[in-house]
Amino acid sequence: MKSAVVWVLAAACASAPSPPTSSPPTSPPASPGRAERLRIGALDAYALEDGHLIVPNDGQLLGVGRAPSETGALLAAAGLPRDTIRLDVQCLLVNARDRVLLFDAGTGDPSFADTGHLPQSLALAGVAPSAVTDVFISHGHSDHVGGLVTATGVLAFPSATIHISTPEWAALRASPEDADRRLVAAITPKVAPFEPGAQLLPLVKAVATPGHTPGHSSYEIGAAPDTLFYLGDVAHHSIISVQRPAWSIQVDGDHPAAEAMRQQTLAALAARHARVFAGHFPFPGVGHVVAEGAGLVWAPEGDR
Repeated sequence: MKSAVVWVLAAACASAPSPPTSSPPTSPPASPGRAERLRIGALDAYALEDGHLIVPNDGQLLGVGRAPSETGALLAAAGLPRDTIRLDVQCLLVNARDRVLLFDAGTGDPSFADTGHLPQSLALAGVAPSAVTDVFISHGHSDHVGGLVTATGVLAFPSATIHISTPEWAALRASPEDADRRLVAAITPKVAPFEPGAQLLPLVKAVATPGHTPGHSSYEIGAAPDTLFYLGDVAHHSIISVQRPAWSIQVDGDHPAAEAMRQQTLAALAARHARVFAGHFPFPGVGHVVAEGAGLVWAPEGDR
């Protein structure tokens, strides 16, 4: 389950165009990791950067079966390059009274593209890994669960209960991949499976959004009217996935179900003007899905 997704993305990254190397950079690269503070009503929270990856716009990942020129036209209209697609990877940290909540755990692998920076971002937020009390997993793909363990295979958040939906946990445990087996062995004592759609804490409700994976979960965080909808991988790209939600994504496990769920969820979020956290949209990934004409667009917070 997990390794297949890594292979797809790693292969895409390997074939992406390399930046020019004819002249040296004018300044040293920025230190990895970012933490951007936000509020969810009375709750203090941070968007935590794990990194990003860049894949070629070749119809192999997003908009499968579509001509790259179609995807390129959408990207160009948004002022983005036509030939590459950038996917950010970020997690969400929430200080919820006497608990410290982390939503997804990043890749845990600095060697995979430019990712694996969650520990540095967590430090920038002033939180030690041992202070995290609960980790809420959207699904079992490696860019969301890889950071649950360290490079030496021990728990990255030793004090945390790991919340994952029952069908997602069953799928992860059934995986024949060695990497998944090692992960399962390490985290099993800390896992608390939940039924899809369960109220997990007074301020965290799971929202069943299957399709990308069998037990994919989004989360509603906070108390009305000040809530944040954690999207997970219902949508991967702020332009392509939002403006063309019916287009196929290679790493979706059940394509018809995922496409239907993406259309349904994004339309519902736009209809209720929900504030959204999207883990693969441009950092910090906070904004709104907005109806525009007959379609939808992504409006980053601060741009509205």
